[in-house]
Amino acid sequence: MSTFTRRAFPVLALAACAIHAQALAGDIQLTWDAVPGASGYHVYYGTQSGIYGQFATSTGTSTTITGLQDCQTYFVAVKAFNSSGESQSFSNELSGWPRPTVSSATPSSAFQGDQIVIDISGANFQPGASVDFGNPHVVFAAPTVVSCSHIQLVVSIEPTAKKIRPAKAGKLTLEVSNPDAVFGQKSNVFEVLVNPARFDINQSDPSTKNRIDGKDTVYLASDFGISEADPNYDPDMDFDGDGWVDGNDLAYIASNLGRCWAPSSKTWTTSACPTNLQ
Repeated sequence: MSTFTRRAFPVLALAACAIHAQALAGDIQLTWDAVPGASGYHVYYGTQSGIYGQFATSTGTSTTITGLQDCQTYFVAVKAFNSSGESQSFSNELSGWPRPTVSSATPSSAFQGDQIVIDISGANFQPGASVDFGNPHVVFAAPTVVSCSHIQLVVSIEPTAKKIRPAKAGKLTLEVSNPDAVFGQKSNVFEVLVNPARFDINQSDPSTKNRIDGKDTVYLASDFGISEADPNYDPDMDFDGDGWVDGNDLAYIASNLGRCWAPSSKTWTTSACPTNLQ
């Protein structure tokens, strides 16, 4: 069996891979280089540099330490072992917080065109953390880390004006990354809703403004089947923001045909139409 030498000690690296499907607070994931002749590794950790009160055992070159205190710095180092014993010295030491976790976003949904303040709750958010919704048309400035369990940011959901590519409607995965590139995410935590006010695409006729009628159908039909890659693509007709003017967009108009806009409820309804149009 090979003996351990200083240059053979494992080299640690904090893993910046995706969080588990069910994120657990207090979790640090680690990988390290293999040591020839080792049958396993002891992963030591504690809240003071060089003082490790606990260790986990791994037969491979990676492990996940769980059950750690949130918002607490941990120091980690590794020793290799085999039947002859354990290496005399530790590997290089790493330090960091457990990976961030996301529990909720408030509000959890908003319409295209909305500009809102979103509060993100979770754990292990460090100063300088970044946020990603996975949708380039959900736009925001640098987030404010209020505390290790609270991030706040101002969000604009496109389109906020005419001829701007809309944010795709649907539920999003929200990701928080700390400055050390370790990140956590939660799926379906925020939803972009189609803004029904956009359905009245015929704005050329004042007499039918704020009413869904045949002219709106004709307008959309003129661009039907056109994708974002086409220079004639009109984002104002792509209601769900999927990059196509298609049957889904036509269905929004068809299901509201003959209805008028009710600003108080933000819906299309026949009761909002003038008597002579009902």
